[in-house]
Order: sequence, then structure tokens, then C-alpha cells
Amino acid sequence: MLGRMKQGTVPRHRQRTPLDVEAVNGRVRPVGFTVEAVGQTGSTNTDLAHRAGCADGTVLCAEEQVAGRGRMGRTWTAPASSQLIASISLSCPDVPPERLGLVPLLAGLSIAKGINDATGLHAELKWPNDVLIGGRKLVGVLVEAAEVAPTPRLVVGFGVNYDLQRDELPVPHATSLALEVAQLGRELPRREEVLSRILVQLAEDLQRFRTLGGAPMTFMTRYKKLSATLGQEVKVMLPGDTQLLGTATDISDSGELVVRSEDGQVRSVAAGDVIHVRPQEDGTYSVI
Repeated sequence: MLGRMKQGTVPRHRQRTPLDVEAVNGRVRPVGFTVEAVGQTGSTNTDLAHRAGCADGTVLCAEEQVAGRGRMGRTWTAPASSQLIASISLSCPDVPPERLGLVPLLAGLSIAKGINDATGLHAELKWPNDVLIGGRKLVGVLVEAAEVAPTPRLVVGFGVNYDLQRDELPVPHATSLALEVAQLGRELPRREEVLSRILVQLAEDLQRFRTLGGAPMTFMTRYKKLSATLGQEVKVMLPGDTQLLGTATDISDSGELVVRSEDGQVRSVAAGDVIHVRPQEDGTYSVI
């Protein structure tokens, strides 16, 4: 463990060291994952998606991504070893194609739960799979289909802001584990501990999900309990430059966000960029 930091402070010159892959493998090989790491790459998701014969449970980590991307084609960068960057190859032979859209939600839940277990923080989920703390973004998740036939194979990629300082954050509404644990006067766990906790939790959640053929009941109740979106006023940016304003009331068994619009109509949203907003007295909305 790293030394205890004084409340509200983050070392200005933290020594950032490469991930100890063998230490992680000692924890996660028993649950079906094998971790490897590179110093720098364009995108770990792309690397695994294009790898022929990629084994189920292969985890590729990188100290730095130079072409990292998130949902909606967004790009992001960060100093080497300041994040926890990983992509996981997952085969899903027993999950019907119509249930594969639940994997991003399941992955977000596993990541949030793993982080909470490792740090004692209270990470929440912004639909569909961003991980937040106090409304600030901590983790971005991107799930892509690498192969469709004969066996579906997905690549689950995520980036955890580990010890980024405030002047290193990619956007003002982001945060990092270091900043959050410092506010509580707690120790910052090593990256190896955080990654191990995430992968062990993901293995547990995936086993139930696969065994029961992609049944939403294996995780949806727990997902909703960690949801920061349900009950919020939201603005959903839909394809075609349209938007939906209303209250997020539920998440369907197919993973869609259910929104009750201002005129009382209920709509289910399968894809879109969700912004949490707060109504103002003048009838406008501010972003939370």
C-alpha cells in the first residue's frame, strides 16, 4: 500500500511505476483471466479486436494510450501510468445476440463494485456504463463487438483515472481515485489491487450472466441500486441531432433507459448521450 496522504492533498510529484502484471495474474488466473501489458499503444480495444485467435479472458493493459477513444467517438489522453487502462476479450457462446447489449451495463457494474471494494468509496453508474463519484466521471467504458460469428466475441475496454491531479484531468467534471480518497483521508490502493478487484468481480458477474443465457435478473437489481441516473432529470442527445428531456424512471430488462418526458409520454432509449440536468426557476436547465 502507498503511504497515507493528508486529507485533501495529492503529491505533486507522485512516482508512477509500471503495473506489476505477475502480481495481478496471481489473483485473477484462478477466475479465468490472463493479464499482459504494454508500455504504449494506440488503443487496447483495437489491439484485442484485431488479434486473431484471441483467447477468452485475455486482458491487455497499457501504461499509455495515444489513440484512446470512448463512446460517441470521443478521444482522451493522460500521462503514462496515471490511469488504469485495460481491455478484456470475452467470448459469449451461450448468450443470445439480443442479450449482448446488456454487457456494457454489466461491465460498468462490475467495475464500480470492484472500485468500491478496493477503496471504500461510493462509485455510481451513469447510464449506460460510465462510473461516477459525486457526479464526477471516474471511469469510461467502451464495449465493442470484435467477432459476430461463429461465436460472438466482445472487447470490454475501460480507463480508470487513478492518480491524476486536478490540473491533469481531461475535463473539469472528471475526478480520480487519488483525489477522492484524499478527501476522505484514506490510503490510495495500488493499481494492482484495483485491477484485481475489478476482474474478480467481473468474473463472478459474467459467470452468472453466461450460465443463465444472458438473463438480466443476474445483475439488473444491483445495477439499479448503484444508478446515479434513475430519478434524475436528464437530457438525452439522440441520433439525428434531436434530444429528449424528462425524468429517468427505469431501466428495462433489455438495458434501455426509460424516460418520462415533460408531456407525460414514456419513451425507451436504446442509445444516446445522457446528461444529468437540474431544472432552474426560469424554466431552463443546468448541467449537474
